[in-house]
Amino acid sequence: MNRGRPKGYTPYTEISYEELGDWVGRKTNVSVCKKWLESLGYQSESDQSDYEKVVKQDSDTPKIEYTLTQL
Repeated sequence: MNRGRPKGYTPYTEISYEELGDWVGRKTNVSVCKKWLESLGYQSESDQSDYEKVVKQDSDTPKIEYTLTQL
């Protein structure tokens, strides 16, 4: 009785980016290895600290001008 994967088995296959786009579309989320993505220089939003997220959110939000008046 054999156990495990057959010799030479690999769960990966190669496909061109263009062909992948034809299959899933340009805006589709695709699961990739986090370590590989970081090796390309990408930093995901989930990897940023909470402080960095707040600073980024504050800089993207338009400011509202107002004046305080006492009645």
